[in-house]
Amino acid sequence: MSFVALATERFEEVCGFYGEMLGFAVLREWDRPDGRGRVFDLAGLQLEILDADREQRPLELEPPRDRFHVVVEVQDLDALRDALPVDAPAPEDTSWGARLFRLRDPDGVAVTFLQWV
Repeated sequence: MSFVALATERFEEVCGFYGEMLGFAVLREWDRPDGRGRVFDLAGLQLEILDADREQRPLELEPPRDRFHVVVEVQDLDALRDALPVDAPAPEDTSWGARLFRLRDPDGVAVTFLQWV
């Protein structure tokens, strides 16, 4: 998989969440009358955020529910959690050999940080 694209009606908030709050680097961005977007590097996976209000064709956006999760594997879950500028939940141990915690972006998409143990 090369990248995942998420369309949002809350472009600035969602980009602020992934860029400013979580600290993911911006790889590229564009801003034109018929489209606006920003691509973040999520530890190797590219996440493209699209401004739904600028798309040429109207988009029908539904709540994300829990059908889709962004998962970021990290080497040190505790260090990452401590470095975040937000109160992140305590990591959970799973039965399948990982530790993880989840946040939600401004649109409600689950963002899971995972460390294999």
